[in-house]
Amino acid sequence: TSITIKATPNEGYMFIGWDGSDETDLEIVISINSNISISAIFQEVVSIESYYTSGNILKIEPVIFYDRSVTVNGIKIIVAGEIGGQQEVPDEWVYKTARVFQLLINKDAEGINSDAQLNMIKTLKGEIGWHENYPTGQRVAYGGGDEYSPNFLTDAGKQSYDGLEAFEDELSLDDMVWYKNVDSRGTGDDDINEILEHTLHTLHRFGVRGGVEGSSQALNAEFEEQDISNTEIFLAMKEAYNNGVFDIKDYGNGDINNQDIWGVLLKEYTYLLTFGMWEFSEFWENGTLAPEWNDNARTPEGILSNNPLGHELYNTYFKPVISKPSKEVLRSIFKDNDQGESGYIPD
Repeated sequence: TSITIKATPNEGYMFIGWDGSDETDLEIVISINSNISISAIFQEVVSIESYYTSGNILKIEPVIFYDRSVTVNGIKIIVAGEIGGQQEVPDEWVYKTARVFQLLINKDAEGINSDAQLNMIKTLKGEIGWHENYPTGQRVAYGGGDEYSPNFLTDAGKQSYDGLEAFEDELSLDDMVWYKNVDSRGTGDDDINEILEHTLHTLHRFGVRGGVEGSSQALNAEFEEQDISNTEIFLAMKEAYNNGVFDIKDYGNGDINNQDIWGVLLKEYTYLLTFGMWEFSEFWENGTLAPEWNDNARTPEGILSNNPLGHELYNTYFKPVISKPSKEVLRSIFKDNDQGESGYIPD
């Protein structure tokens, strides 16, 4: 007996094949001369827009040092509450952090490669890539590690907070975004510098490395796992060092061959490179970080002349996936003495 079978997907799903047949058409004719089992296989259709999320603040219960979280564009922001003798981070600062991630991951911005940026978000979410199954987190806390008793950034201190170590181990984490950084001068520009530096650290490590094809190897800064001395990112950083653009004397006695500092050098270098390509050095105190970053590399033209490998690295891997925020918008969010509104609107 010949019978016709047709697969009809519900709204929001697509047909991808048959279990029990190699046919791929929605409608197939099969001849039955013995018992047979065949099933249609459907897959949920996930739109690009669904990856660009703007969540609301949610309570973390029970509190595990962090008492709130908000997820934006694949990044889970986790926020310290009133703990360790320190005040809680205000909700408005949390929304300002989330808003910055929105500005940095804007699919409609000039020069963005939509496919590459989508890959970056999938990498951030832990769906694909080198830290698969470990979604990216961004820690936000008050002041500095030493402001907490015990300091939750030390191994001994972390173990003093029940469940903290296991909670953080489920996420891919880099450094902190500090509210009222202990070194802050209280200006809006200082806040912009603080929040951009550390959100970029997170994006560069856990997202940009995974966006553009070939970036996973080219941007590998995980020196503990394998030799990275010939990766594109390391060679660009080394060129900046050799040409006097990037001064590393404050890191590990300034020894470029000290592999123990390669991770922090690459993290700092890519943030400084991005600031130079964006011409954002005006946010630094007095507009300069010399000698750590030479004033001759505060513009794209200066970087092209003095660190051409860095110029190429940025244009190949960073520019297609990270959007340059407007200085005017940033200054409307961050004003002196903790003023300004985030402008963040949850979905």
